[in-house]
Amino acid sequence: MKISIKKSLFVGLAALGFVAAAGAANANTASAKTYAKVVSNKKLSTNATDRNVNFTGTSALYTKAGTLKGARVKASKTTLNGLASATTSKSNVRAYRVATTNRGSVYYKVVTFDGQYRGWIYGGKSANAFAGGVKSYSTTTDPTPATASTTSNSSSASSTTTPSNQNTGLTDAQKSATYKIATTGTANDGTQVTYTTPAWTQYKQGRVMTDSSKYKDATFKIADQTTRTREGDLWVKITATDSANSAANGWIKFSGLTTGTTPTDNFDANKSVKIAYRDVTTGKTIDKTNAWTTASANTKQGDATTNNVDNSGRSLTSYLSSVAAPSGYSYKLSSGTTVNPDLSNLTITPAATTAKFGDTLTVDVTPNAKATKVQYYYESAANGSIKPMSASDFAHGFPALTTDQQNSAFPSTTDSSDSFNVADYFGDTKTTNKFETALNAADNAHVAKAGSLTSPGTNKKTGNDHTGFFGTSFNNGNSRYFYVFNSKDTLDNNTPKQSKGATVKVVMQQFETNTQLPDKVNNQNGNTDYIAK
Repeated sequence: MKISIKKSLFVGLAALGFVAAAGAANANTASAKTYAKVVSNKKLSTNATDRNVNFTGTSALYTKAGTLKGARVKASKTTLNGLASATTSKSNVRAYRVATTNRGSVYYKVVTFDGQYRGWIYGGKSANAFAGGVKSYSTTTDPTPATASTTSNSSSASSTTTPSNQNTGLTDAQKSATYKIATTGTANDGTQVTYTTPAWTQYKQGRVMTDSSKYKDATFKIADQTTRTREGDLWVKITATDSANSAANGWIKFSGLTTGTTPTDNFDANKSVKIAYRDVTTGKTIDKTNAWTTASANTKQGDATTNNVDNSGRSLTSYLSSVAAPSGYSYKLSSGTTVNPDLSNLTITPAATTAKFGDTLTVDVTPNAKATKVQYYYESAANGSIKPMSASDFAHGFPALTTDQQNSAFPSTTDSSDSFNVADYFGDTKTTNKFETALNAADNAHVAKAGSLTSPGTNKKTGNDHTGFFGTSFNNGNSRYFYVFNSKDTLDNNTPKQSKGATVKVVMQQFETNTQLPDKVNNQNGNTDYIAK
């Protein structure tokens, strides 16, 4: 009997142990969770502006793709939903990498423009379009066109005021007005300095200048307008009326401007001589004047200016020979290309040598020739047919050239000639490649290494380095066009001799490349004023 009980107990315990072991095994199987693996992870190569996105609030932000082992939440769906509806452009988002898992899920690495949030977010099942937790987003929006009924922010359709709450487009009067920066200084609030793009609408694009104080008297025209999508405020692109102030050109809030006015004339007849300018083509005096003022303290109106100098030590004659003609004009010279020190090749009435304090001297000037422009074309092969290009054909828009680069690349508007030889500026020698030199020094010009470019439709690779510009992407973003200036075909497609102000056809040869697109830069404050509109 005892043996039977012990045997039964042993069998029972053994069975219980088997069940426990089986349960443990099942538990281990249930907890052995499988994780996704990344099969592709690469930098996005599409145009940077096309990679601006907004959160949808349907997915969280992770330290890595959310289905990978060890992924942690960096920002919840609730937080991202709040950023999606934020009213500050600092919450704009840029996507810059894309990863695909072995399960076919796509994840994008994104960052807010202020850098506060950075991580990976689910982006759907295709790398060809944003989906899932992000969607494409335009950080700027065209303003509602101004009409008679939408100009309530202005007193009338002819108003040139700059109300702080205007968010509709500019009226015709506002477009044609001349402006100044209302309050110059260093404030980084959109109203005192200019920006490469409206503030926080493009990633890592900042201010053109950090202090506008020296432009307190500069006047500007408006070249473009837009509104920031999140704030709804109106921004305008301003260009200086005097090229000497072009370093201030850029974007600024419309509310940061004030209508430009002619400075008060503080001419002191006891100490100064006024300089006026006569347009010889019309016979009329233009509205720009200068003044020479003596450093002496005891002069009076009617006294001779002889033996007097200004604060820079210049006599009246020396001043007249050194000061530039008004913007848009050149001195009418009877000989030579520069003003003679004794003013003998200038027409000045009355003569500077007999000038008295309080006098007005009138100097003859002539309007500058119209600036020569270009229009970009491309060809798929050398000596091929050419097709016109638009800004969108370039990854970063038309190449931007500084004022100095444009001055060196094109015929002078201030000399006496009215025509030019195209080969003197668009050639390929050290003395004639003026345009190519300026173009290849522009922001976003890229040196493509030998072998990195292929002629379209062929497997023929280039054997030398070529400087050019990235174009649009193709092949699902894995390849991109690349454009290189072709001097010979440019000359072949233009009349050899042209009038100043003509539009030159610039031919760019198209190549293909797998090189990744670098981030856009704007270090030189260039512009595209040289391109025919």
